[in-house]
Amino acid sequence: MHQEVSPQGRCVRFCLTTHGRHPWLARPEAVQRLRTAFRQVARRRPLVWDAAVVLPDAVHGLWRLPPDDPDPRPRWQAAKAHCTRHLRHWPGLPRGRLWRPGVAWWDVDPEAWREALDHIHWEPVRRGLVGRPEGWRYSSYRRCLAAGLYPAGWSGPQGGA
Repeated sequence: MHQEVSPQGRCVRFCLTTHGRHPWLARPEAVQRLRTAFRQVARRRPLVWDAAVVLPDAVHGLWRLPPDDPDPRPRWQAAKAHCTRHLRHWPGLPRGRLWRPGVAWWDVDPEAWREALDHIHWEPVRRGLVGRPEGWRYSSYRRCLAAGLYPAGWSGPQGGA
């Protein structure tokens, strides 16, 4: 997933939401299927994951895309279709749609990149799922911490807001 993309490429922050906010992404095997979907997408249409958090009912991410293929929509469509095709008949999952139609997304300029990174990593804490960002299993926070992007004991964006 971490293919090389030019720093001049487009950076986008996004949120994919499950249909009806059903928490099917709480199942580890569903998260694994989602990871497989994004790996396959990245082979065909390169992208760099700067940050990601998979919550029970949503995926928050920060991508950098190449200048010659800056449209993120086909990537999301392909990943959502892959998950739906492979998961729709699993017991306990909602009938019909797995994903809410569309994707909420925003372009991120270099000055706002850090704010977007922090927002994504703080989301499990904001939603009351864990007390600290390192406590959330499906997050790139620990990778970013190890890379020196966060100090030990980081208390959230602007003091935890």
